[in-house]
Amino acid sequence: MKSISNSAPSLEEIRDWVSEKRGILTTSSARVYRESYFGNNIIAQNDSPTPSKIDGRGYVLVELWIMSMVEADNPVSMPGEGLTKIVVNGKEISLARLRVLAGDLLFGEYGSRWPLTKVLDIGGNRIDTSFGSIETPPIPVHVHGGIVADGKVLKPGKSEAYFFPPINIPPYNKNISAKTRIGLKPGVTQEDVKTRLQEFGKNDSMYTLLNEFDILPETSWTVPAGVLHAPGPYITFEIQLAQDDYNLASWRLGERLEDTERSRRYQELVLRGLKDEGEYIEQILDWPLTSGQSLEATYFHKPKLIKSGKWGKRYQIFFDQFYGESWEILPGQTMSLSAKEVPQAGIVWSGEGEMNGNQISRDSHGEFLCIPNTELSLSNTGPLPLLIYTVEPIRENDHS
Repeated sequence: MKSISNSAPSLEEIRDWVSEKRGILTTSSARVYRESYFGNNIIAQNDSPTPSKIDGRGYVLVELWIMSMVEADNPVSMPGEGLTKIVVNGKEISLARLRVLAGDLLFGEYGSRWPLTKVLDIGGNRIDTSFGSIETPPIPVHVHGGIVADGKVLKPGKSEAYFFPPINIPPYNKNISAKTRIGLKPGVTQEDVKTRLQEFGKNDSMYTLLNEFDILPETSWTVPAGVLHAPGPYITFEIQLAQDDYNLASWRLGERLEDTERSRRYQELVLRGLKDEGEYIEQILDWPLTSGQSLEATYFHKPKLIKSGKWGKRYQIFFDQFYGESWEILPGQTMSLSAKEVPQAGIVWSGEGEMNGNQISRDSHGEFLCIPNTELSLSNTGPLPLLIYTVEPIRENDHS
């Protein structure tokens, strides 16, 4: 086995390596641990904070970050967490550093518009809530309104979009029914939100203010910045602006915090440098959007068929300012794609195959970057359909 060096490759080495790989960089996903939610044991054993499932911070592995140049913003940070690492000619280097060395080659003019893309394994054990239900917990209610600095919120906040991949296929073989919460119910006032913020860690009342929608596999939502939401307990492919800003509005569903701990976490996770709930509502929330009743009509999307043939199907799965596709290639078939001027990143969700001669599979080399102006030849070499999800640089918000 070749040893891996930490020295940076030269630009010439990078060019030669990319040419050898025919424009395709493959690697494994960056692993990100969180304290604010648990999982459904899909990407790891992560349904509870038991000693065998947590790291040294007490966090569980619930997120995979795809071709990421962003570090995770956890209360207890870990250097390099969230950054994708790639081995180039035996030299391991972060994608962020590769962009500095060879940005034009790898991203063209789109490096500054590169998204943060994640797989979120959301779930945990079913719990009793303070409002009378028994349910698998979502991610706590939160909002992306911008980065708080010196008591002020720096815009823009982080818009994002979710796609719900199928899990009733190998290797997952699960059937999960779940709901997601997005936006406020009709009639909810700013005073209602302020009151529920003050109940943080005492009860689950904030969750009751949000709309609930059934999670439908192979559909997607766009969630604009400033909208309160609590992503539901279902594996989620997420694309967002390349920053990790957030403000919680609730604690973990069904869990309570003691006074001292509650006060600390309220300042650390909810206000995050803001003075009080009034500033939270004024600076963090986009009130017309989060309280409006057209979110589903505007931001819920079914997949849009792009092309189909004996080889399989291509769909558009992300919309508005985001763009991504689903590629399904049938066993023994090959899909060819013309070169695009934009870079593309993707993950193998199920199956195995070859991309421009590079082996890819769900279990090995399951993540890739396709550099600009690269023609693609994608073959399914396995017995199951090859299913891939991709993302592209952030676009203008055109609701297409």
